[in-house]
Amino acid sequence: MTTLNPYISQLDPYLHSFSRVRKKSAFLLTVILAAAAKAFNPALNKKLRDHAEDMLADSFRRGSKSIETAQAIMIMTYWKDPEDTRAWMYLGYIIRMGMELGWHRLAPYSPKAPDVATDHGIREARNLERTWLVLFVYDRSMSLQTGKPWMIERSGFIESVEAWCKDPAAISNDRLLGALVTLRLLSSEVFRLLGSRSNRARAGQLHTLESLLAIINGRIEEWETRWLKLAGQDSCHPFLIQFYGTHLRLQLFSLPLQETLGEQDEGSSHRMEVLWVSYSSALEMLHLICRHSSWLYFAQDSVHVMTAYSAAFLIKLLMSAPDSVTRQIEPAIRSAISGAAVVFSQQAAPPGSSCALQAKFLDNITTRGQDQRIAVETGEQATMSSTQPNCDDSRWDSSETASFIAPMRSADITGTGLTFESAEEATWASLIAEAGFSAQDGVFFG
Repeated sequence: MTTLNPYISQLDPYLHSFSRVRKKSAFLLTVILAAAAKAFNPALNKKLRDHAEDMLADSFRRGSKSIETAQAIMIMTYWKDPEDTRAWMYLGYIIRMGMELGWHRLAPYSPKAPDVATDHGIREARNLERTWLVLFVYDRSMSLQTGKPWMIERSGFIESVEAWCKDPAAISNDRLLGALVTLRLLSSEVFRLLGSRSNRARAGQLHTLESLLAIINGRIEEWETRWLKLAGQDSCHPFLIQFYGTHLRLQLFSLPLQETLGEQDEGSSHRMEVLWVSYSSALEMLHLICRHSSWLYFAQDSVHVMTAYSAAFLIKLLMSAPDSVTRQIEPAIRSAISGAAVVFSQQAAPPGSSCALQAKFLDNITTRGQDQRIAVETGEQATMSSTQPNCDDSRWDSSETASFIAPMRSADITGTGLTFESAEEATWASLIAEAGFSAQDGVFFG
């Protein structure tokens, strides 16, 4: 509870004590024990995980609907096995469950007078509200990462989250949840304003995109400053707030690169401010990993997917930007990726864990990116995918690769022999599959 829960901001330590959870939901208790075993005693994880799977199947057959069932299924997706790609389906199931229970009709926050409700009753009400807020973040984050539609619309209750976080009954983890709800509200509105790539091109808006992004960048900075002041400094929250904010900045500022990196006129195709913010954001994500290494071992899978995303973006930038740019940024990129790989490898994590897989991925992406660049520079047009070993299709659906590398997908890089919609997407799919990651899953708080 004290180690893993701060990452997911989902459980109330007062309500979710061992004795209370055991009485309330054997399913939730088993899932919590399985997550704890994966972190602290991996030898017990499989038996507990298998038992949780049996209980999930039984819950589904019986049509069980409760807060505890929703919480249990969500926790199953945070620290999962690499081959498990069911998070998207589970998320939809839980949201439908919540809607059937009326969670989408929660009223905007209003303080509850002490003489109207007991402390336990207030905590029970906030437990329900917290679960819906977590689902909102999960839903919007998954949509942002995969390009799939979200299910939960913004409401008066969700928009009142800042006041909700200041309630006297709020727990410390509610502040991180409030930060991420407001970030998701901001990001979903921004992407609605930006529209699709084709719409921007047809409307002739490419020249104004940077101005809008500059405004949004200021709002992200204000968001980060405001919530860092509220975050507990002795927890993982400052790291997560900075990490998720920087990840959003990378996603937003890499959008114009879709329009510019494929143009042949080098002088006009690279707007340096946009390129620099994208580059520095991806680099900062890796630097945050190194500066906050003590929080990595227990981090949920979404942190690892975003880390891999930033590294992949930087390597692709090296392969597509002009030589005058790459000569300046390549040393810093390789140093940052190598440094992050070392940090993950030093976590003493068991083989097959997220930290071990991340270290392997970062090492591989650096080596193969270098091999590809050498091949391009020597005039060879062979893609890296021709040298990749076959990977288990059950661990990665290649159609998902475009979502993972979204900032620069559809870019046909002139003069490099790389067509990002064909051979190279298979390359990234292979690299990520070898490391055990799936872009479709585990994008909580993304």
